[in-house]
Amino acid sequence: MLEARVQLHREFFLSRTPGQRLFVALHLQPLEAARLVRPALSVAFVVDTSQSMRERVTPPTSFSDALLGSGKDKLDLVVQALEGLLVSDLLRPEDRLSLTQFDDGARVVLPFTSAVEQEKLRGAIRKLPNFSGGTSMGKGMQKARPLLAQEQGNRRMVLLTDGQTRDEGLVRRETNELAQLDIPVTTVGVGDDVNTALLTKVADLTQGKPVDVVPDSQNPQPPAVRASDLPAALLGDLQSAANEVLTKVTLGIRTIQGVTTERITRVQPTQTEVDLTRTPYPLGNLDAQTGSTFVLEFSVPDRTPSRVRIGQLVVGYQVPGTTDRAELPPLDIVIEFTADDSLAARIHPDVMRWVQQRNIEGLVVQATQESNPQVAHEKLLLARQLTERLKNDTMTRVLDQAIGELQAGKTISINTAKTLRIGAKTQTLRVEDKTLPSDEDIRRITGA
Repeated sequence: MLEARVQLHREFFLSRTPGQRLFVALHLQPLEAARLVRPALSVAFVVDTSQSMRERVTPPTSFSDALLGSGKDKLDLVVQALEGLLVSDLLRPEDRLSLTQFDDGARVVLPFTSAVEQEKLRGAIRKLPNFSGGTSMGKGMQKARPLLAQEQGNRRMVLLTDGQTRDEGLVRRETNELAQLDIPVTTVGVGDDVNTALLTKVADLTQGKPVDVVPDSQNPQPPAVRASDLPAALLGDLQSAANEVLTKVTLGIRTIQGVTTERITRVQPTQTEVDLTRTPYPLGNLDAQTGSTFVLEFSVPDRTPSRVRIGQLVVGYQVPGTTDRAELPPLDIVIEFTADDSLAARIHPDVMRWVQQRNIEGLVVQATQESNPQVAHEKLLLARQLTERLKNDTMTRVLDQAIGELQAGKTISINTAKTLRIGAKTQTLRVEDKTLPSDEDIRRITGA
């Protein structure tokens, strides 16, 4: 069902030297047997129906629309996206959908219903414009979560909102509950007023994905999504969910005394931090085609010259079509302590590229929060150097825009900062160039 392999960034470590770090790339790839058994998909749509969702975000599409000054508002696009999902060939009879709306309060418009019940689903979707009020996102999540908790197979919440929620504390509590249930959340923030930091945190803690939707009039650039492209973007996200054939993947780590797990980051297909407060560590779901890659960071104690198995990794997963779990045989992590500097200098370049990709997000976050324009500029230039060499044209263009804004006005606009932060998480970076800055250089600037 699943293949797992590890790569160490170095095999040799200096003996009698404290404070060394080991980076391990863990590659997980579903096998053909898993790809043939796609779990049933259960998706809870949680939709903001507050008054601000009536804001027009696309230009008129006809002469009469232009005369009336009309175009599609945010809620129109959500309805269009959901109706488009029903007529796509993505859903199977065993798949189930639910719909919850929130404004000042929250209501389950339709509990989980089979994808074949098209009229019932379509009728619920068309009720969404009947609601109006404020923005209480946490209440919407609170209504939808128990429904998802009762579902089997591949479960997901899709959260669509355009504003600052009134109940951020409840959002954070519900996020923790969803993470404990291993339910990823796709957050779709529409417009300029969304709490990007909060939505990104929700996606990160649940191993989900943030999506940034911007009005057409602002001419957004990728990875931001044009408002008129929201239906296609939502369909693409659900296609990705349907491709996840192995769910509830976990990682157990056993280490010898003195070795500490410092950080686990998924770096492919999207980037998220793994919660180290839960054991075994939750790794989320695996796409049938891309699988996932994780960077594990360990602190290594000083030792006399010797060859040591410092730990073992145990990967578990839900067996498709059942409630059973399976585990792979343990993967050994073996390193050698040596007094030979030349051996300790040998670095596995592929692993270090994954580590450097991981550090791009740190550079972006620090740059967008930095009050000193010169320091922010330095961090963005290093991030740009990495993305250019990693051949990530999308992120390079966004970084160019941010650098230009810094040079022109000593600040980065809210929209550009938002696009940068989400892009650092959602843009997969591939690398072929061998001349990247060293990990030591990145750590010097980021303090990572």
